[in-house]
Amino acid sequence: MTDPVVTEIVVIHNPRPPRYHHTDVDGDRLLITTADIPNVGPGVMFRTDPNGSSVPLAEIPNLINRLREIAETQTPKESTP
Repeated sequence: MTDPVVTEIVVIHNPRPPRYHHTDVDGDRLLITTADIPNVGPGVMFRTDPNGSSVPLAEIPNLINRLREIAETQTPKESTP
């Protein structure tokens, strides 16, 4: 048996980061927000309940708009060697 791979993702400490959240018909939740990925830089974090979460097709335009807003708040940091 091999040890699981763990990736550390740190959410940017913004008092009101842009985010998208949705609860599906089964009560499973989805959260998308800004993140700072160690050794990589700005990014987006997706978090769901263990069962995952479904988003209806009718909600996709709103999800895409929120993703754009989340991405636009992120400014790439200068990489250091």
